[in-house]
Amino acid sequence: MTDHFDIIFPSVPLSVLDVNSCPADWTESVLRSATSSLRYSFPKAEVLCGKLLLKKYHIELIQLRTEEAFSLRFKVDQDRLFLLFTIQGNLRFLTGEGTEVITATENSFYPSHSRPEEYDADIMKGSVVKVLVISFDPQWAERIVRPYQILWEALREIVRSGRQFSILPRLRIERMLGKELDEILDFNDPNIEIVKLKMRKKIAMVLKCYHEMLVISGLDRIYLAGLYILKNFADPEIDIQSQLQDLPMSDKTFRRKFRVIFGTTPYDYCVRLRMEKARKLINEQGLAKKEVYSMVGYTDLGSFSRTYRSYYRNEAHC
Repeated sequence: MTDHFDIIFPSVPLSVLDVNSCPADWTESVLRSATSSLRYSFPKAEVLCGKLLLKKYHIELIQLRTEEAFSLRFKVDQDRLFLLFTIQGNLRFLTGEGTEVITATENSFYPSHSRPEEYDADIMKGSVVKVLVISFDPQWAERIVRPYQILWEALREIVRSGRQFSILPRLRIERMLGKELDEILDFNDPNIEIVKLKMRKKIAMVLKCYHEMLVISGLDRIYLAGLYILKNFADPEIDIQSQLQDLPMSDKTFRRKFRVIFGTTPYDYCVRLRMEKARKLINEQGLAKKEVYSMVGYTDLGSFSRTYRSYYRNEAHC
């Protein structure tokens, strides 16, 4: 059975010890059901990794204490969905090429999807970081979230979108969810089948909590607007303004939160999707611009060409 993701350290550890026989004195947190618990020592940092590796999902508690800036590299070999809970500290994620993905902040969590890729996680000096990562097969997750229409549709769409990675709205770890995480960490049983059943129920409960929090916060409207754009960006008749009607918040708040989640405005998000699709068609399939423009939502070649040149000229200057 292979790991859902691998952690690559920036250098060879000074030592690798079993946490159970040599626990760290700076944390009491432990994943009790872990099938592997290791303590990696570096000149000015320590990393604890406790993992429960099962066929359908992989649960890993990663704890790190460092006196200087430190980085980890996460290698994903297959399509995976992730739940990342930042219990303590902050991590800044970047692609292997250096493009910022997201900063996972303390006491927050979010679902995401990744295709095979390597990501760097940067940690500030003097930090203690504690994160719980749950990864699972997309098809398995779809079955679990089927009762929750918005989340089910969102996960299906990001898995099928063709994007390298996608991130759903980030939410705070509230008290009830914190209790669920404590139970995930504390539960263990000598019968692995009981562990599998318990953890499956806990993962389902966490996803249910996320769906309910998404709806209560009104962020579901923001994500649905983004989902509408993701589905329809190639349609020249796309009506982004229709997504801004009857909002449970002010238009200014909606646009600000949309920018937090998607990194840009609704209109510019549509442009970004069109340009990324166009570049893929041109570079990977060898199509000419005159063949591409109508495939990405433009009705004339001139408008498309101007936007394409401007978009990638500006990107090169970033």
